[in-house]
Amino acid sequence: MRRIVGRSRATIAVSNGSPRTASRLRDTEAEPGGVQSVVRALTLLEALADQHGDIGIAELSRRVGLHVSTAHRILGTLVSRGYARQSPESGRYALGAKTFHIAESYLGQMDLRRLVRPVLERLSRETGETANLVILDGRDALYLDKVESPRSLRIFSRIGRRAPLYCTAVGKVLLADLPMDEVNSLLGGGALDALTHATVTSRNQLREELRKVQEQGFALDIEECEDGASCIAVPVRNSRGETVAAIGISGPSSRMNAQRIAELVPAVMRSGSEASEQLGFHGRPSSLPTS
Repeated sequence: MRRIVGRSRATIAVSNGSPRTASRLRDTEAEPGGVQSVVRALTLLEALADQHGDIGIAELSRRVGLHVSTAHRILGTLVSRGYARQSPESGRYALGAKTFHIAESYLGQMDLRRLVRPVLERLSRETGETANLVILDGRDALYLDKVESPRSLRIFSRIGRRAPLYCTAVGKVLLADLPMDEVNSLLGGGALDALTHATVTSRNQLREELRKVQEQGFALDIEECEDGASCIAVPVRNSRGETVAAIGISGPSSRMNAQRIAELVPAVMRSGSEASEQLGFHGRPSSLPTS
C-alpha cells in the first residue's frame, strides 16, 4: 500500500486492493517438491513481512494455517538464527535483522539499481515528485528502488512493494512491448479487478492502452490503481532494446493535473533515456508488440 503523506504528518491510507498475504498451509501440507519444514518457515517469514510490525503467535498461526505449537517451534528456530525476533515484553513476533542483511546483499548485487540510482535522484529533484524504479517479477510490478519527494504532501512507496501490471503506469510500460498472448498469460484468465473508479477492466481497452504506450513512449495512471495518486512512467531498455524496467514518478492527483503532467512527461522521458544509456541502449526498441 502506498500512502499520501500530508503536512500534519497524518497519513491517508489509499487502498490498492486486498493486501497480499502469505499462502495458507495446513499442518500436513507442503508445496510439490518442497521440504515441509522449509516451506513452513518461509511462509511464516512472508507473513511477518506482510505484517509491517509485530504480531501475536495466535494471529500469525491463523493467517498461515499452522497449529500454534508448530508455528511456535519454527519461530523459535528463526529467532535463534536472527531471522525473526520476539519482544520480551509482549511476546509478539517481527522480522529479525538477518532478513535485512539478506535483502541488502540481494540489492547490492543489482547492477540495474546501482546504475539507475543517480537518474532517480535527478528526476525527483527536477520534478519534486517521488521517483521509482520498477521491474517485472512474476506477475507483478516490483518496486526495486525509490527516491521520495521532498514535498510535505507526497506519495509514499516502499522498496519491495508489489503492484498490479494492468492498472499502474509502470506496469503498463512493462507490458507494452510484450506479445498479447504473453500479456494475457501474465494477467491470468480471470477478470481484471476494478481497484478504483478509473481502473481499466476491459482487456480490449487495455490492449489499446498498451499500443498507445508503445507509440508515445510513456504510460499514465490517473487514479487507476489508487484514489488520489497519479503516475507517469517510461521504459528502461538494455543494449538489445528490450524493456528491463520502468522508471516513473508519482504524486498526489491534486497536484498532478493534466497541465502539470504534460509539463512533467519530457523530464520523465529524458530520465528513461539516460537510464537506458547507462545499460548500453542507443537506438530504437528491438521489436514491436504483436496482437
